[in-house]
Formats: sequence, C-alpha cells, structure tokens
Amino acid sequence: MRSSKIRLYIFVGLKKNRPLLGQIPILLLLYVILLGMVKSYSQDVTHPLLVDPATQDFSQNPDLLDRILESPHGYFRFINKPFSRNICLEFQEMYDGSPSFNLHGDAHLEQYAVTDLGRGLTDFDDSSAGPAILDLMRFGVSLNLACKMNRWDEEFNNLFNTFLEGYEKALNQPSFEAPEPLVVSRLRSNFKYDNEAYYSWVNSLMQDIPRSELDSLMISMKTYTNTMMEENTQLSDSYFRVIKIGYLKMGIGSALDLKYLARCEGESEEPFDDVVLEIKEVRDISEIPCLIRAQKFDPFRILIGQARIAYQPFQHLGYFTFRDKNFWVHSWVQNYKELDLETSCNTIKDLQEIVYDIGVQLGRGHPKQIAAPLDFQLRQAQLRWLLQYSNSLIEACEGLSAEVEYSWGEFSKKIHLVKDSEAAK
Repeated sequence: MRSSKIRLYIFVGLKKNRPLLGQIPILLLLYVILLGMVKSYSQDVTHPLLVDPATQDFSQNPDLLDRILESPHGYFRFINKPFSRNICLEFQEMYDGSPSFNLHGDAHLEQYAVTDLGRGLTDFDDSSAGPAILDLMRFGVSLNLACKMNRWDEEFNNLFNTFLEGYEKALNQPSFEAPEPLVVSRLRSNFKYDNEAYYSWVNSLMQDIPRSELDSLMISMKTYTNTMMEENTQLSDSYFRVIKIGYLKMGIGSALDLKYLARCEGESEEPFDDVVLEIKEVRDISEIPCLIRAQKFDPFRILIGQARIAYQPFQHLGYFTFRDKNFWVHSWVQNYKELDLETSCNTIKDLQEIVYDIGVQLGRGHPKQIAAPLDFQLRQAQLRWLLQYSNSLIEACEGLSAEVEYSWGEFSKKIHLVKDSEAAK
C-alpha cells in the first residue's frame, strides 16, 4: 500500500510585540484544533473501512442493522462505497496505466443468484467502468470472509486461484460457458410456481406512499412506459397500467436507497400474469475516484453493466427522472434464490464450482464491447496484468478481509454501547 502524508498550512494571529505568555489561549486553541485534526485524520487512514454508526439512520429500517451486525460479511456488504474508494486510493500502483473495463461494482458471493431466467451475479446498482481490480478484490474479500465463516480458511488461496482460472479462461475464450454448478440445480429444485402466494407476497412488500408523491411519480413514469412500448410494439396499451405501487424496503447495500415496487397489468386483466417492476434510485458513486462513469445521475452505467455482464439480464430495463433524481427499472421474476454463505454450499467443491462460474462471468463481461473493435487487445492486456499481479491480489484480499473484520467489530461495539445506554435510562 502507498504511504499517506498530511500537510498542514496554518496561519495564526500571534501578536509580534506581545509576550508569548499572554498568547497562551491562542496557543491552546491551536493545540486543540491540531489534535482533533490529527486524531480524525489518523482514524481515517488507519481504518478507512470503519463507518461511524452515528452517521447512519437505521430508524426506518431496523432489520438492516440486524443484518449488518450478524457477521463481518453483512457489514462488508453495507460498506461497498468506502471499500471501493479505499481500493482506488491504496492500490493505485497496481492499476495505473491499465485499461478500463465494464464493472459489476459489487461482486460478492451473495450476489450470485438462481432465477427463472438463469444464474450468475445479479444486482447492478453499482455497475460502472474502471479498473478491473475493483471487482476482483471485492470478490476476493467476500470469498475470504465466506471461507472463515465456514471454517475453510486454508482453502482460500486455492479457491481464489480457481476464480482466477475461470476469469482467465473467459479472457482467452470469450464464448466459453462454465458448467452449471451443482448448487444451482439444488436451488432450482426448490422453485415454486404459486401465483397466488407470489402476488400476495409482492403486495405485502409495498408500503404506502403519500398521495402527492404518488401522483407525481405516476406522471414521471410515463417516460419509461412510453419508451418500453415503443421498443416492444407487440405489448398491449394497458401492459404497464399500474395496479398497485408502494415503497420497497429490502437489501443490505441498497437498503437505504429510495425504491418503489409496482404491480402492472401485464398481458391481460388476469391477476396472475401481472408484471412486477422494481424502481430504484440511481446511487451516487462519485466518491469512488478511479471510475470513469461515476456521474451522480447516470442511469446508463447500470443498464449497460447489466446488459454486458449478466448471463441473463432482467427484462424491461429502463429509466426515468423523478424529482430531479434518476431511477432505473427492471422486472422481477417469481423465483429468485441468492446464495447463502452458510447453507448453500455443503462442501468445498460446491463453492469451487460457484467461484469458477463467477470468474467466467466476469472474464466474459469485463471486456465485452467496451473496446470494440479492439476487444482482443483488451483481453490480452488484462491477461498480462493478471500474470503480474495475481499473487499480490491474494495478499491484498487477506489484508482487507482482516480490516473488514476489525471494522465490523468496532462498529458493533458502538451500536451495543448505544443500546446499553438507552436500556439503562
């Protein structure tokens, strides 16, 4: 890691002809200011992944806080932006001069899902373009934490190398398809197609929206629905007619983002062919300095990322602007099962198949169309980069994993102190 330096330029109003003793109050004030600045700075530099819970508002989503406190990986999912920012700042020498790639932006094991459409990494809220090290290290730390959770610590190096093997295989053969992992067929075997239960569950997720906001939202959505109708002329005029809509409170990394869930009429008036749309505020990722698509309101970074990286992109991808904010939209499927770190993989071989599959997905998606017609040269450049830095990636992931565990512990202590103080009142 690069070393960090701080330079302070201070101008103090000390009187030239006044005795120094008489200026002690000014000196004491200066000392206090400097002490606070150094203390604040050293905390940021020493533990950049430690989030102060006092800066977060969990009052509207207490379940989110419980999920963060459950494990280091739950905390890791919550801190994606500071984590990515830290990668950009601390590992610049590893990616300086390397080309930019399509990025998933939040590639961790629990983003791997099996759905009615297929399998693979999902959830592209943080998708963008930049150095591939962001996805590789994000996934590596997730894998390391998962290994520790399952007491497979000694298997991390082999598993991460398996991930890189899949990644390299796809860079060499961009049409290569990984074998379907056994875990996928197990998760798919539990799929249920109970329309009544599914739509009842969807309705239960929607929370009431104030009338004035609802009316404005419906007007703004017309931009999206009109575009979808123009792109898909076979759809009926009432396909996107909204039957019910409400706030949506789900997820960990996206739990504090503004989201809506809408149930639309679909192909007919039959209630069980309705289309369910998730509408998500485009997250500001401009604080991550090494991205080339970090605009505050850029919805296309998400749409393009999903189109290029997902094995099977969700349907009805689009966006619209509402109250000066961009929202991206996609439709839900009835069955969606995310990988569970504790229960999905019964053996190391199960996890090995998953990480290989994710490696192939990123190896195919990272260079896809971003440098056309020079895709071959881009893939070759990344293969040379991996040859130089693969060992360094392993060491860095292990160090960052330890930092995540420490920060989670400190975060948890602060939360428990607050709870104990409130209970004592």
